[in-house]
Order: sequence, then structure tokens, then C-alpha cells
Amino acid sequence: MSYVSFPAPQRRRRGMGQLSPTNQTIAAGAASAASLTGTLVGALNNIPIAGPIAAAVASIGVLLANVFSGCGNTCVEATNLANQAEPLLLQNLQTYLSAPVHYASLQAAALNNFTLTWNALVQACSNPSLGSAGKACISDRENGSCAYKTSPGGWANGVYVYPGANGSGSTCWNWFVGYHDPIANDPTVVPDPVGGSAAVSATDLLSSVGVPATVFGLPVLDLILIGAGLLVASELL
Repeated sequence: MSYVSFPAPQRRRRGMGQLSPTNQTIAAGAASAASLTGTLVGALNNIPIAGPIAAAVASIGVLLANVFSGCGNTCVEATNLANQAEPLLLQNLQTYLSAPVHYASLQAAALNNFTLTWNALVQACSNPSLGSAGKACISDRENGSCAYKTSPGGWANGVYVYPGANGSGSTCWNWFVGYHDPIANDPTVVPDPVGGSAAVSATDLLSSVGVPATVFGLPVLDLILIGAGLLVASELL
């Protein structure tokens, strides 16, 4: 799987410190947005085909909120903040794409994780003390930016193709192209199942797109659930 390569996040311990009013606002906004992610996928947690992925997307929202909280007045390194957030945005995209069925609420939750991150990053990088570094933090990643160039990617015949690595082509790449648009433009999204018969609705949905009810005598829903569980476990390692 190919995607744009960027520097690995710089990981280091940071004390809680005393939050400035600005950072309090950023942290509170991120925490509120993460809570919304959990609310959006709440109903999917009881659906076997969607529950593990929904839980994973919600947990990514919490991790993203943590990037922008608890750093007190030391949250002045724009590149460090971006480097911590970007791997989680990639994880958010990969987790969403790995879902056997892309329900509307799952799409909304994954998009909310992106919005959470972008809004918090813009607030943090708008700190006047960051100067040109803060401006670049935003301008290099904002919608329409062409700071990075890759070979093209996108949806084709219901399958998402990742763009190439940075420098692999002449197509403009930014955070919106890489982490927002693949989710927002997903042509495979379906409405959430109506409550009461979630498992049956999932089976019917799979059948409608040509997926058999059983594979080698095993219920396909069970196989999907096992695969999704392994994905979540691997993400937590």
C-alpha cells in the first residue's frame, strides 16, 4: 500500500503544565469533537459487521484530541504537532477504508476526526509566536496547497487507490487530498441499517452487492467480524 511519505512523528514526553487560555480553547474544542465522533458511531457498536471498526474510529478521535491537550505553554512547535497528528489521520483513513461496509455514520465520524484535527492544528499554528513556521504549518497542508506532489490516486470502480509517495508525480497533494477527500468522496457509502434487525440488515446488504452468505460453510459475517477484530488488534499493538 503506497501513500505519501513524511517524517516520522517526534515522540517525547510533555508535562501537563499550565494551560494558557488559547491552549485551553484548543484542548476543549478537540475533546468536544472527539466526543462527537463517539456519538456518531454509537449506534454501530451493536452491529457485528460495523462494531469493531466503529470503535477503532472513535478511539482514533480520542488519540487525536490528546495531541492537542495537556501541553501547556510548550505547544509552540508547529511541525511537532503536525507530525504527531498526521500518522493518526492516516490511521483514520486506513481504518475507515478497511470497513466491510461504509455506513453513513461511519463516514461522518471519520470526517469528524479530520475536522477535529484540522481545526485544532489551524488554531495552534496561528499562534503569532510561531511566525513563518506557523504560517507554513497551515499553508503547506490546507485545501488547494501544492507543497507536495505525487502520482494521482482516487476512487475507481468502488476501490480507493492511494497516491504515490511525495515527489512521485505532478499531482498536488495536501492533507485534504490525502486524508479528507477519500472519505468525503467515497462512492460506496450506504445508509445506516434500521434498528431492530441489524445483523439481518447487514447480511441482506452484503447479499445485494454479491457477497455470499457463507464461505466454505462459515457465515461470512463471522469471517468479517474476525478480520475486523484482527485489524483493531493490530492497530493497538
